[in-house]
Amino acid sequence: MRTNLEILSDAWQSLKGQRVLALGTLFVYILIVGTLSFIDSAASLGLLSLVWTPSFDLTSNVGVLQVLWSGAFSLGSATFMLKVVRRANPDFEDIFSGFNQWKRATWTSIAYVVRLILWFLLLIIPGIVKSFAYAQTWFILVDYPELTANQAINRSEEMMQGHKIKLFLLTLWILLLVLLGVITLFIGFFWIGPWIAATSAQFYTEVKADWLRRNGVQTEPTATAEGAGE
Repeated sequence: MRTNLEILSDAWQSLKGQRVLALGTLFVYILIVGTLSFIDSAASLGLLSLVWTPSFDLTSNVGVLQVLWSGAFSLGSATFMLKVVRRANPDFEDIFSGFNQWKRATWTSIAYVVRLILWFLLLIIPGIVKSFAYAQTWFILVDYPELTANQAINRSEEMMQGHKIKLFLLTLWILLLVLLGVITLFIGFFWIGPWIAATSAQFYTEVKADWLRRNGVQTEPTATAEGAGE
């Protein structure tokens, strides 16, 4: 399996000729999700205040309707970024493709959050470990449309065996990139944002390849590659 620096380099190279598309698509994605989350939080706080006046300040992120779109957008963004790193004709509309599997994406979002919460209720460290173990769930949903929500999460755990420390170290590299973006007064995020997103997809590609080798499979068709050939 390639080193983290090689994965970062591969992710950067995968954006060649696609950087503007990736930047524009991710910007619209963040804008849409951010706006929906703000509206949801405001509406939820308003409704909550009608029945309960807390004696303490609530955070603004208390929306309960996000479950209706968060899974679909997560699946859509995973589809888009996998197409980018695989150079499989990514398209702006890919970020909405998750709504074609809305029920599956929503159940995955619910199962993902519930399982993480249960682990964090035990102890912080097990919860953090599981968050790394579940990190490939959305990419797996793209490549394996036959899997259910829990099957995809379990598959992510399988793929991440022996790679959680590697992902943790890669996350440290990503945090350095984020810091660089802040230092440049956020101007650097025009390049760093797509790079970070591509790095996550590239890491999945490497982890999946290693998982296939461990299971005696040399290669297999991918959902994004099949879609590109249609």
